[in-house]
Amino acid sequence: MLERILTDDFRAKLKLTFIDIHNLQDKRDENEFAKDEARLRGDLIDIVEPYSSIVVLDEDYLVSAVDGSGSSELATLDDVRVHLLSTSTVVLNTNTRNGSPFMPFERPVLEAALGRPLPHVECHWHSSVRGDARKKMAETLSEIYPVSDIASLVLPFFRDTTSGQVRSVSDLSKSQYSRYTAMLGTMESLIFGEQLLTNMAVHDELRTASEYAAAHIVLTSELQPKYMLLDGAMSIFMHQVRQYPSMPTGFMLRELCSLARERGTIMCAVSKSHTIPFAHRIAGLARDTYGDGAKWFCLLPGREDPGGGLHILQDRTYIPPHLAVPYLFSFSRDNRPSRIDFDRVWWLQNVFVPNNPKMTRENEGALFRDIEFMSRDARWYGYPVALALAHEECKLSYEDLRLAKEVADDVLLELGMGPRRTAPLREDYYL
Repeated sequence: MLERILTDDFRAKLKLTFIDIHNLQDKRDENEFAKDEARLRGDLIDIVEPYSSIVVLDEDYLVSAVDGSGSSELATLDDVRVHLLSTSTVVLNTNTRNGSPFMPFERPVLEAALGRPLPHVECHWHSSVRGDARKKMAETLSEIYPVSDIASLVLPFFRDTTSGQVRSVSDLSKSQYSRYTAMLGTMESLIFGEQLLTNMAVHDELRTASEYAAAHIVLTSELQPKYMLLDGAMSIFMHQVRQYPSMPTGFMLRELCSLARERGTIMCAVSKSHTIPFAHRIAGLARDTYGDGAKWFCLLPGREDPGGGLHILQDRTYIPPHLAVPYLFSFSRDNRPSRIDFDRVWWLQNVFVPNNPKMTRENEGALFRDIEFMSRDARWYGYPVALALAHEECKLSYEDLRLAKEVADDVLLELGMGPRRTAPLREDYYL
């Protein structure tokens, strides 16, 4: 394989691929970006006014973050796959009054406050060829997410998407969703497209649910953080006919956002890897306008916002996400811009001021001032330290996974199930 990769033929194939992208994709986006440039530069990009390095806040507060990892290949028993999920929770105190900003909670203290060990570990299995993926997935999701009443799980989505018109199951039965009310009674009924439940798709859904569950446990504890940071975006994959989430995690996200609003916590979903088109060009506009070292943010408005959506986002199905408001931000010239999403219902209540763009911008500035302040750790400068720590604690290294598989083999031997069913494929013959 190496000798093929190093050939001129392979280089030529890559050239054709990149040229094709440039001719068909980049040029079209370039035309759309030209229509947005003046608006981006004049209305949507602004700089962050940072706190001083020796600031003492009027009131210190807590920042929490959750992140998850795992493996869909912990063990294979004939046609059954065993999944491993690892989820970590971090809570930091701004702690400016004691001179040690963003001091993390000691693990025993945090475990006592949350009532479970950290990182939190879950297992799941399904065969994927016996038609049991949906049933087993629903069972595991019910065990993972700490809301057992399905009505309580699904109603926040419908309440938010109808601006409060749907507040109960009886309201739902009188709404545009009435024909589907009977299909929203169990966790299993919230899972669509069983033929699409590949091993990796199941794993991603379970890992996301585990992260949301960890955030839910923090929000219902006595910790009361000011910020809750999630890794990723607030995207909800919608059923195109029924117009509600096609997977349970879409409902979980909206239930979590509703809970955060009740508890006075600001939900933020942060992603370093994202699909915002021309993010590098937006960063260039920020540099041209405010200087090379500027710390900045940029609202990415939707169709319903003043001025409408951006031309570069018109054909992007999940940007902006349903019921969320995305921004780009950059606090370090060494990092590409990151994306951050906020709950739209919260944003309309706490950030956006109708017919007053100046006040809206002041609210945005105060919000990003906090986010910049929690992104100053030298190890991850420009990225929220709580999320970085959560990632470090939950990730499974090659050695972690190797040991977990050895433990799984030992348990199978202890149960008399033998190693033959789980013997790994040779590494040089992985089919």
